[in-house]
Amino acid sequence: MTLDEFDYKIIQQLQENARIAYATIGKDIGLTAPAVAKRVQKMENGGLIKGYQLKVDYAKLGKTIKAFVTIKIGFAKLQQFKKEVHQFEVIQACYRVTGEDCMMLEVLLKDNAHLVTFLDNMAEYGITKTSIVLDDLMES
Repeated sequence: MTLDEFDYKIIQQLQENARIAYATIGKDIGLTAPAVAKRVQKMENGGLIKGYQLKVDYAKLGKTIKAFVTIKIGFAKLQQFKKEVHQFEVIQACYRVTGEDCMMLEVLLKDNAHLVTFLDNMAEYGITKTSIVLDDLMES
């Protein structure tokens, strides 16, 4: 799929606000709303745009701790972890990564007790290291 400067500008505006009106995008970049819609549809059909995300204030839902947990998993437990990782609703993202640790999890938890319970559950798979997010500089 070949993209031009209009496509890149459309993507940028949709990343900032996925609910922005095509007419608003068109006005900003010099295209009509139908032209913008056609380009977005082409990018969706081509698999470039995979979907749209909702940003949630998780603290208002009682999830006050965001953390990144890495796990060093032995080969014997890897397949089991891959099958069972979806059962943990606190896991927002799970990445297989290079380095000493093989998995990196982004988790949202209610409080410290919830974090301890989660880490106890993860101990079944391997050795964990936890970094608690203090501030999101991209959200400020």
